[in-house]
Amino acid sequence: MMRILLLATLVLLGSCATRTPGTYSFALIGDLQYTPFEERVFPKLIDALNAEDLAFVVHLGDIKSGGNSPCTDALYASRKADFERSAHPFILLPGDNDWVDCRRKSNNRGDPLERLAAFRRTFYPAPESLGVRKMRPERQSERGGEFAPYVENTMWEKGGVVFVALNIQASNDNVGFDAASDAEQRVRVRANIAWMKEAFQRAHRSNALGVVLFQQANPGFEEPADEVRASALKETIEAFEAEARGSPLPVIFAHGDTHTFRVDRPYRSPLDKRAIANVTRIEGYGSPHINWVRITIDPRAGASPFRIESGGFAPEVREDH
Repeated sequence: MMRILLLATLVLLGSCATRTPGTYSFALIGDLQYTPFEERVFPKLIDALNAEDLAFVVHLGDIKSGGNSPCTDALYASRKADFERSAHPFILLPGDNDWVDCRRKSNNRGDPLERLAAFRRTFYPAPESLGVRKMRPERQSERGGEFAPYVENTMWEKGGVVFVALNIQASNDNVGFDAASDAEQRVRVRANIAWMKEAFQRAHRSNALGVVLFQQANPGFEEPADEVRASALKETIEAFEAEARGSPLPVIFAHGDTHTFRVDRPYRSPLDKRAIANVTRIEGYGSPHINWVRITIDPRAGASPFRIESGGFAPEVREDH
């Protein structure tokens, strides 16, 4: 009940607040187009976003269902065409359904590492974002060296806020399947932690208003803490929490994966359930809920520059045929 009241209050505040100079909003979506119905409705969601005054759109990953959905080049190309219709710059993160789970029998036993490479070729062929109006985020791949493959790890700054997107996956972050996948994850963890730390350093150097971090995986907020501590995500969670606790800035931790719009203020660590007062956790909508989250940044709001509300998208009545 408390969560419902909190969400209702956030929506009310968002809908009634007057926009002050320098404020802007962006959209958060993800975990969509799992079914034929969602494929039919998704273009209408894009149309609704196109009608909004948004700085950019962030898709948290999982552009398809995890099973009975082979990870084909044709599917990737179809989804890319959908995303390119966005009038606003469109930032896409990979989700586990999009490459990790391609190994499943119902997905024709694809090779996850080959599919990740194909995903990168399809969705990050140029430095710019997707969408009709482009933006040019900084990509970790541009640094070269060990992290040269990580075109999906991006960072940008707008209106005094530093944004960072990381390839952090559900399905235990691609660990426990085979030696090649375990090796892939070890390098990716180093890349993610290095990029995360750089985002916080950049925010501190520039006297930023705050930091917003995006990833696909729900690291286990609703799971027993001992299970989370035993998972492959433990190291990245610890790194994030060390940065957040050491920062005076307000921080948003935004993720997808478990398909439930949630706002937890303050964030409570999945490792030990302790609160971190300056962090807000947001989970976006996902299948079967076709909707979006509006996040507004108000530079005049001091220590609380983020306003969060439902996008209020209302598709037609679901059809199951």
